[in-house]
Amino acid sequence: MVDLVFLTQQFYIDHSQYPEILHKDDRPHVQVKININGALFCIPLRSNISHPYVLWTDKVNKYGLDFSKTVIIADINKYIDCINRPTIRQTEFNALRGKEYIIKSNLIKYINKYKKAKKNLNIPRNKLIVQYSSLQYFEKYI
Repeated sequence: MVDLVFLTQQFYIDHSQYPEILHKDDRPHVQVKININGALFCIPLRSNISHPYVLWTDKVNKYGLDFSKTVIIADINKYIDCINRPTIRQTEFNALRGKEYIIKSNLIKYINKYKKAKKNLNIPRNKLIVQYSSLQYFEKYI
């Protein structure tokens, strides 16, 4: 089962200096929580996505999991909201149901792409991948 969570306000306060971390004042982004090798990753569900680093939940309307805005959670108790449980559109839920392995595999591919891009920043495409990725703030965990 895909684990949907919200991040706490404290997460956004503690990471407010990082512009690529998504934050909405009016409502939080629903996140899919994934554990890889002991690290806890949260991938936001977004709309109006216009890049290829996505697992689409509704391609026509450009809804999906945005791997480029993935964050890593160092302190679950401090940064995962255990009180408020997110709900999502039924169509998105159906698109994610049973896809834990695919989500994890795609996230690993994205992390590897990020690491490769980081090694070759003289290539414009690679520079953009790193520049617009939230992983740049969590490199010690990947």
